[in-house]
Amino acid sequence: MTARRVAVIAAGILACAATAATAQTDEQLERIRNWNPKVGEIQKPGEIQVPKGTIQTPGEIQKPGEIQVPRGIQAVRVVDSERCERRLSVGADALFAFDQWTLGPDAEETLVVLLPELEKAGTHPVSIEGHTDAKGTDAYNDALSEKRAKAVKQWLVARKAVPEGAKVVAYGEKKPIAPNTKPDGSDDPEGRQRNRRVEVVVDTCG
Repeated sequence: MTARRVAVIAAGILACAATAATAQTDEQLERIRNWNPKVGEIQKPGEIQVPKGTIQTPGEIQKPGEIQVPRGIQAVRVVDSERCERRLSVGADALFAFDQWTLGPDAEETLVVLLPELEKAGTHPVSIEGHTDAKGTDAYNDALSEKRAKAVKQWLVARKAVPEGAKVVAYGEKKPIAPNTKPDGSDDPEGRQRNRRVEVVVDTCG
């Protein structure tokens, strides 16, 4: 085989290889051009991902210093006394708006907790006591506590949980169960909240 023929064959082989390489490169470019990734697969540079899940809106978070109002079973304390008494103490804030004595729309959620407890009491005498915090005058607090106790009594009478003749007692601010002020004399909102209450008292010896 002559040197010229070898050179021709070698040139042909190189040309074929170059053509194949070009075709492969073109095919890769075409793949890249036609590639359409699904949205969300690749995060674009500088793009901020949106967090998933529910985000709390303003108002859902309890403000610093704000007192949470217990409702339902959490608003009722059952206290047994050695003096033939069983007290069902209900936080007034779960029943009434500020300075009001008409039962609020959510009051029933709390008052229904009393029904099975009063059913256990059977025919024992029952009285309803009203209590306030120390804000306001004695006369005002006495009147407010009486109206609130009467509102609770009417609700219980309507459901035959207590008799119509159940006694109502207004104590106002006279029988606190917590301090209305802190040791330094400043206001104690949590203590005052505990003092605002209506107590259904069962005479277990009667």
